[in-house]
Amino acid sequence: MMLDFSMISNKVKDCFIGLEGNHSILIKGPDGDITLQSEQPVSSASIIKIPIMIEALYQADNGRIHLDDTIMVENHNCVQGSGVLSHLSIQDGWKVSDLIILMIISSDNTATNQLIDLLGISSINSTMRKLGCYHSTLMRKMMDHESLKLGKDNLMCASDTVTLLQAIHSGNMLSNESKEWALSVLTKQQFQDKFPSKIAHLSEGELAHKTGELEGIEHDVGILFTQHGPVFYAFLTAGLIENRYGRDAIANAGRLLYDYYSEKV
Repeated sequence: MMLDFSMISNKVKDCFIGLEGNHSILIKGPDGDITLQSEQPVSSASIIKIPIMIEALYQADNGRIHLDDTIMVENHNCVQGSGVLSHLSIQDGWKVSDLIILMIISSDNTATNQLIDLLGISSINSTMRKLGCYHSTLMRKMMDHESLKLGKDNLMCASDTVTLLQAIHSGNMLSNESKEWALSVLTKQQFQDKFPSKIAHLSEGELAHKTGELEGIEHDVGILFTQHGPVFYAFLTAGLIENRYGRDAIANAGRLLYDYYSEKV
C-alpha cells in the first residue's frame, strides 16, 4: 500500500523522536515539509563546510579569488581527523578548487582550515547572514580543541542548512556555473554510511550530500533528486549516547523518503 505524505511525515519523525540528545530535522520536498526542531542549533561537525564552499564560490564569482589559483597549505593548518592532506608529503601547492573538493568529498580538515584562512571567518558568516541563516555560525577552525574548551563551537540548524542547499541548487547568490559545479562535487561524496546506506539502487547523481560526525554527533544533509522534483533534507543529530543510533535513524529516514518518492505516481 502506498503511504500518503502525512503518514511518511510521521514515520520520518518517529525515526528521531525518542532518540537521545538534541536534534534538528527538516525536509522540504514537492509534497510539503517535515520539521522537528528545525531552528535548534547543534554542533555542526563537518556540515559547516557547506557554507565555506558557498563563500569560496561567491568570492570566485566576484573575482576576489580564482579557483585555479595554487596556494600552499601552511603547517599550522595541518590537522588530523578526516581527510588525506595531513598524511601526504609537502606539495608545491594545491588549486583552490582541489581544496574545496577535498573538503567536501573526503571532509578534509586541513583543506578546510586553509580555505578558512583564504576566505576569512567573518566573510563566511556574513554570507550566511545574507542568505538568511541566523542560527548558524563559524567560530573556529577544524580540530581547534582549545577554542572548543573556551566555548567556541561551530553551530548549524536544519532550517539554515536547507537554505544553504537551496542557494546551491537554485539561489541567486552564485552563478549558474558555480551552482552546477557545487552540486557535482556534492554528488561525489565518499561517506555513504548514513542517508543512502539502506537504499539498494541509488543512481549516480541522484543524491548530492555532505556528512558530518564527531563523538555523539551524526549528520547527513543534501538533495535527493526525484522525478517529482528535488527533496532538500537536513538530518542533524547530536548528544547521542552511541553514534550508531544516529546513523541508523538517518538511514531509516533516508530509506523512507527514497521509497516514497520512487513509488509515488
